[in-house]
Amino acid sequence: MRRDSSSPQAYREAVDGPQRELLEALRDLVREVAPDIPESIGSGMLDYPGLANLGAQKNYVSLYVAPAVLARHRDAFSGIDCGKSCIRFRRVEQVEPEAVRKLLTDVRAFRREVAAAGPRND
Repeated sequence: MRRDSSSPQAYREAVDGPQRELLEALRDLVREVAPDIPESIGSGMLDYPGLANLGAQKNYVSLYVAPAVLARHRDAFSGIDCGKSCIRFRRVEQVEPEAVRKLLTDVRAFRREVAAAGPRND
């Protein structure tokens, strides 16, 4: 479900029901790990450039991160629907704060390493 919102606040306000609580719980963890990253709208969802995206759907909220990093943390999210680059949370009880913090911290470190390495000339 794509929400055409002009701002992150408008996007968040457009989400209701259980997805609102879930979106806010995940957003709080993103803001805790990376308070310096600006929140914006990108690809029709909340965007934290270089870190993650949060997208509220009808029955779940997806947290999108770097596929290579998610692969290393997949075991911490067993029992939760995971794609190549996203975790689909259906209930707030599925959000294990420490596991999400570790994932986001690792994504941040990964992105810094990639940026420091510079462009590749393959």
